[in-house]
Amino acid sequence: MNDYFNNETFNKVSFTSKQLSKTDFDSCVFKNCDFSELHINDSEFLECEFIDCNLSNTKLKDSSFKEVHFSNSKLIGIDFYELNPFLLRINFSKCQLNFSSFYQLKMQNFQFVDCQINEVDFTEADLQNSYFDNSNLSKSIFDNTKLEKVNFETAINFSIDVENNNVKGAIFSKENIIGLLTKYQVIIK
Repeated sequence: MNDYFNNETFNKVSFTSKQLSKTDFDSCVFKNCDFSELHINDSEFLECEFIDCNLSNTKLKDSSFKEVHFSNSKLIGIDFYELNPFLLRINFSKCQLNFSSFYQLKMQNFQFVDCQINEVDFTEADLQNSYFDNSNLSKSIFDNTKLEKVNFETAINFSIDVENNNVKGAIFSKENIIGLLTKYQVIIK
């Protein structure tokens, strides 16, 4: 039987020395918690919020994140593609997601607001209708990625090959359009 926590707040809890397995969290809030290097297996987070947390290098094997919000948190080096994709829904605000991977993950309608998303792998992911608001995508990889109706209007430092990605209906600003022309090595003044 799974451990179950409902509507609880965890403040300054260090989960780093444990393995979290078969644990369900429903409407829980995590504040200033440390999950770094933790292995989270077959667990579910439903309508949870992570505020000022560190999840760097956390393993998320077969776990579910449904309607989860991360705010001002470190999620560096996470293989999000290991999550259970059923009803997956995560939003990020003021987070560091560097060196993470969303490889082949269906993540429609996700929001990335004021995030550092450097060297992140979005290869073959489905990002339709997602929103990158004021987020830095330096050296992130978009390869055969579904970017239909994605809003990049205020995103910076991205490089997207329009011939190798589906960008139909995606939104860009004239200030960041250079990110679509990088492979052509043109000079725009």
